[in-house]
Amino acid sequence: MTKLECALKIEAILGEGPLWRAAEKRLYWIDLFAPAIHRFDPATGRNERLEAELGAAIGGMVFDRAGRWVIVDREGIHRIDPKAGKREKLATSPALKPGMTFNDAKCDRRGRLWTGSGDVDWMKPMGALYMLDGAGKVAILDQPIACANGPAFSPDGSRAYFTDGNARHIITYDIDPATGAVGPRRPFFTFAGETEGPDGMTVDADGCLWVALWGDGHVAQLTPKAKLERKLKLPVPQPTSVGFGGERLDKMYITSARVTLSDQQLKEAPLSGSIFVAETGARGLPEPDFIG
Repeated sequence: MTKLECALKIEAILGEGPLWRAAEKRLYWIDLFAPAIHRFDPATGRNERLEAELGAAIGGMVFDRAGRWVIVDREGIHRIDPKAGKREKLATSPALKPGMTFNDAKCDRRGRLWTGSGDVDWMKPMGALYMLDGAGKVAILDQPIACANGPAFSPDGSRAYFTDGNARHIITYDIDPATGAVGPRRPFFTFAGETEGPDGMTVDADGCLWVALWGDGHVAQLTPKAKLERKLKLPVPQPTSVGFGGERLDKMYITSARVTLSDQQLKEAPLSGSIFVAETGARGLPEPDFIG
C-alpha cells in the first residue's frame, strides 16, 4: 500500500523540479514564478531559499559536474556558481524569440542536457526540444512543441520520454547512448481525461515512468510497455513533477502549484504548492550531472 504525506507545507506559486543530492541528503526544487531555488532537508524539515541571480522566471535546473547550477529560463541557458550566486549565460545557449521561454530540464544517462521551449502561455505550438552536449553543440531534436514537459530517460539510456502537456500525450525517442544520436518521435501513451495534463516525469530502477498529471490531482505509473499500472491520488489538483530521493532512493517527492487556482479551489485544497513524499515500493535512479 502506498504511503503519502506532506513533506513540506509551503505556498509555492509553481513548485517544480525535485532533484535529490545524495552527498548533501537534501532535495533541491524550484519555484518558477517566484522565481527561486530551494533546498529542503527532510531530516529536519528545514527549507532554505538560496541566494541566486535569477531573471523574471526559471524553467528548470540541473547540476554540472563541478557542483554548479545550470538553469533554463526565458533568456536562455545559464550557469550559476552557488557560492557567488551570479548567473552567466552559456555561450551555446539557443536563442529564443520574444515571448518564448524554456521549461523543464534534465540530463540523459551520459550527461547531455535536454530541455524544451514554448511561448510563455504554453498554448501556441512554437517551441522545440533541444539537446546540449558536453562539447557545447546544440541540436534541435523535435518541433513544434506547445507545452514542453519532462523529459525522463530509461535506466540504460536508450530511450527518452517527453510530453507536450496540452496534447495530453507522452512521446518517446530512441537514443544511441554512445553517440547521442536521437531517432524520430514515436507515440507512447495518451491520457484520455481532459484534465490529465502530463507534466514532470521520472523513471524508476525497473524502467517504469512516473508522471505528474496537472489538473487531475494524480501521479501515474506507466510500464515500459505503456501500460497504466496505477494512479496515486494527491490532496491537490496541480501536481507538477516527481523525483526519487532518500538514502535508498525509495521516496518519491512530488511538487505542486497554486498558480491559476481560484480562492474556492485553494480553500478546498489548502496544501497546493506544497511538496509531498510517497513510498510506493519503487526505487529511483541517481540523476546525472551535466557534462558541459
